[in-house]
Amino acid sequence: MVEAFPDETIAVHLGTGRYFSIDPIGAEMLDLLASGCAVEAVATHLTARYDADAAVVEDAVMDFAGRLLDEGLILPAPGSATGVVVPAPVRSSVTFSAPTLSVYSDMEDLLLLDPIHDVDETGWPVRAESADPDPAGPRHAA
Repeated sequence: MVEAFPDETIAVHLGTGRYFSIDPIGAEMLDLLASGCAVEAVATHLTARYDADAAVVEDAVMDFAGRLLDEGLILPAPGSATGVVVPAPVRSSVTFSAPTLSVYSDMEDLLLLDPIHDVDETGWPVRAESADPDPAGPRHAA
């Protein structure tokens, strides 16, 4: 789950209960990666957008993508080519800096209490310990 605000983006991993604060450049990277853009294409895009040193941007993108992957916020795209076209960069007056991903685990237990975690593969509202979709239990004919 991701929600963007003017100065940061908040992501919540509902499977782990961890939540993340991402700065605007990191949020831009996350958006491009989540849309299916290849890491190399993201680096090229951001190099042009921020008129930054290509090696610095490439290192930052690789590091950030690795952290997002490690945290389970993105998954590798199947195959080597995604086919997603990276949008033309709009020049920014902001100086490029490596993105930040702040990780918070203080609410893991609370976020994992959500009953959505207690369902089986059939989904809500069937609880994992009950194969009977009727919460009143099985009915018997008289």
